[in-house]
Amino acid sequence: MDKKYITLFKDLAQTTAASAESVMDYNRSKNDEKGLSTATIMRDDFQALVDAIKEAGDDYAPTHSEAARLLVGAMVMVNQLQDKVNTLRKAITGYQTDVIPKLQEIVDKAGSDDELARKMANEKFIIKEKE
Repeated sequence: MDKKYITLFKDLAQTTAASAESVMDYNRSKNDEKGLSTATIMRDDFQALVDAIKEAGDDYAPTHSEAARLLVGAMVMVNQLQDKVNTLRKAITGYQTDVIPKLQEIVDKAGSDDELARKMANEKFIIKEKE
């Protein structure tokens, strides 16, 4: 097995263990004992996988159960990355459709008139509450 995949799998297991740790903290804050127990088991399983990969070193190749855990970890990572991508897309869209056009209009219409620029900004940058 290529060393780069071994490193990838070790990093994947470490990242998934860290994600499970974050879920543990969340469940602890919500007094969710069942969720905490599940996240603790997940964290421990992935930390054991990290240890197994480190111990085997360059000779590591996943067993069936380790491959199954790595599959779960990869799926978790894809979901987390997809969430980040979606958040970034929303931010980009917000800048492109809201902030940039309004700022452009202020720059174009106010010229060097700071008073007009402030007035326009106060009118344009209002968040209307939904009823």
